Parts: sequence; structure tokens; C-alpha cells
Amino acid sequence: MKLHPSKCLESPEVYGEYASNAPNQGRFALIILNQPILIQRHLFENVWRNATYRICADGGANRLHDLMKTEEERAKFLPDFVRGDFDSLRDDVHDYYASKGVAVEKIGEQYSTDFMKCVELVRERDSIQSSTAAQGTQDTTTATLSHEQLLSQNLNVVVLGGSGGRFDQSMSSIHHLYILSRERHATLVSDESIIVVLGAGTYEITCNLEIEGPTCGIIPVGSSVAHLTTTGLRWDVENWETSFGTQISTSNALTGPNVTIHTDAPVVWDNRA
Repeated sequence: MKLHPSKCLESPEVYGEYASNAPNQGRFALIILNQPILIQRHLFENVWRNATYRICADGGANRLHDLMKTEEERAKFLPDFVRGDFDSLRDDVHDYYASKGVAVEKIGEQYSTDFMKCVELVRERDSIQSSTAAQGTQDTTTATLSHEQLLSQNLNVVVLGGSGGRFDQSMSSIHHLYILSRERHATLVSDESIIVVLGAGTYEITCNLEIEGPTCGIIPVGSSVAHLTTTGLRWDVENWETSFGTQISTSNALTGPNVTIHTDAPVVWDNRA
């Protein structure tokens, strides 16, 4: 499987060309979590403009609102949706976005995080897209699709925030990436890391060295043990066993833009942003 985790952060001109050659893979929903938006401003503007949908998870709307310092600037960065249980959303931010026609949706149930409430919204967008595509063609249910077909059909997700800060919240974000990896490509972006979950298989990863690297790691989160074979790293390994309590790969480094990773169990690929 080919991956370009940092592609969403490239300029709209570059991303537009990429998306035109892979229209399904180029569509993604940007979810902004309730953490400080610390990535470089031009990268934020790139990922914002490249997104198909822009969703703020509860207090993530506060972060977006406060990032913009003038009313003129704020009006240029209106999300499509604000969703959550609204235990963090400020009243002034709620009223501002509602007055601008943004869909502000309170979901009161407490059995899912604000992150996953937004993922449910993305799944609803999937259903709309699938229904439109199925008109005039033979309908194909998700139950009949292979995992690779499902990944290519569903909207990708790019999550802004979610790592750094409180450890339990960071682990919750990684947990959600694992859930999402069953159905769609998902990338966690912060000012320090670009994180994806790699299921069992072989991956060809293209890195933009102007945005990410060189420091990277492959962490067996969620697996009792994994065996790795890599190319393109300073310290490559072959059939290398990794697990917590024995050995894990941290503080490795890219030697160029192309990396291959084969793993027999799910792992986290973490590249420094």
C-alpha cells in the first residue's frame, strides 16, 4: 500500500494535482480537536484549503476562532460543522459560528468522545457520497467490499491536535486511529508529529522532507509483538521483533523521501513534523 501522510499539508496547487490523479484518495475531512493549533500557519492554511470538509470537535471551535485575530480573517476560515457535547464550546463561539450559517450540532450522549462524534458525521458524508455514486449503477454494500476498496471509497480523515499535552488524551487519539484504520485512511497531525497506524502488510511511504523528518519511529502500540522489515531508514531492520518490555524503534531517521515498512501486526508510524 502506498501512503503520503504529509501530502495534505502541501500547497493546494500541489495537492490539487495529486487529488486529480487519485480523486477518491484525495478527499478528506479535517477534524480540529480541542488543543492549541501550533503547526506553522502556512501548513494550517494548506490543510484547511485541501480539505473536503472542515469539522471542529466541540472546543476545537474555540481554538479555530481564537487563532484568527481579526473578523475579516475569521470569516475566511468558517468550518462546515461544529459538533460535540459542548462541555467546552464557549457561548460566544457557538453564537458566532451559528450566526455565520455553520451547522452547530450538539450531541449529548456520553458514550463516545467528541472526536468520534465527528467521525460519525464523516460516516454520514460517506453514505451520501456512496448513494450518489450508486445511482444508475449496481449498488455495492460495504459488507462486500475488500479492505482496500473500503479505504479507497471512504473519506480520509486528518486530525489536527490529539498528540502532546495530556498522555491519556494522546493515547485516546491513537486508539481512535486504530478504530479508523479498519475503514479509512487517518492521519494525526500536530506541531511535532505526523502519525498513522499501519496494519499488517507492506507499505511504501513517501515523505516530504521539507515538512517532516528526519526523526521517526515505529511503535508497536496495540500489538503484543510485531516483526518489522524496513528500507530507507538510517537503522534498517529485517524481521526484527519489537514489543513493549523488549525493544522498540524510536529516534530512527529518514535517509531520503522513500521508506518501506513490512509488519506482521499493527504498529504506529510516527514521523517528526
